[in-house]
Amino acid sequence: MKLIYAEILDLFCWGMETLTRPTLSNLLAGYEEYAHRSGSENLLERLEREELLARQGRGKHAKFSITATGWLRVPQTNPAQGWDRPWDGAWRVLTFDLPVQQRRERKRLWEALRSYKLGLLQGSVWLWPHDLTPMLAQMIQAKGVPECFCGFTARELFLCTDAEVVATAWDWEEITRRQDGYLRHPSAVPRVIQNSKSLAHLAALARSEKQAYDYAFAWDPLLPRSLWPRNYKGALVQTRHQSLRRLLGQQLTRLTGG
Repeated sequence: MKLIYAEILDLFCWGMETLTRPTLSNLLAGYEEYAHRSGSENLLERLEREELLARQGRGKHAKFSITATGWLRVPQTNPAQGWDRPWDGAWRVLTFDLPVQQRRERKRLWEALRSYKLGLLQGSVWLWPHDLTPMLAQMIQAKGVPECFCGFTARELFLCTDAEVVATAWDWEEITRRQDGYLRHPSAVPRVIQNSKSLAHLAALARSEKQAYDYAFAWDPLLPRSLWPRNYKGALVQTRHQSLRRLLGQQLTRLTGG
């Protein structure tokens, strides 16, 4: 499996904006698919050519830092962007008219709507608490789905509440299962991070943490706080992740003498 650029760039998010060549080489050894390969020099050169990394100095004393373009290539799960976004109290409702015979197109459309984490209220009725226009334009262009939509804004509900809409439109059972799984991670993880003696081991721990964290939020629509369902675990996941991220950065600083 090829080591993707985002995984390398993510190493710069541990609390150190600049990493030396030896540090980067040792960190890359923590990635199983890269540990037994050569060519890190060529890899770093490619990242530099694409202006994702900037280099200072040459040879073993070279230092690398992530560029503004590089930051844009790092897929970061940031729940606060959704949680802290104000809600105006209106639901944006989306319906589509696509014949059952067009199964392939319906499947592609359903997968696209799910990938953007829209809520499925029933049948072909989907909804979102914010403006859908930019999202739809992006989805149609990126996913190649047919333009067969009708959308409208619902500012008043009757026969149900906002809480009931939220509970129905998203799979909170699966979301909770994933977030409970993350929170059940062994309590010894902080101690393991603090006792890590090698950059390769630290990289492996950081990668495992990021994968678990991303998995915990993969289905979560990150709704505004006023729409959170009862017993929502997202905030607990975020608190734990931030704590572990700080420990990873602190241990990286200790191991590199920074």
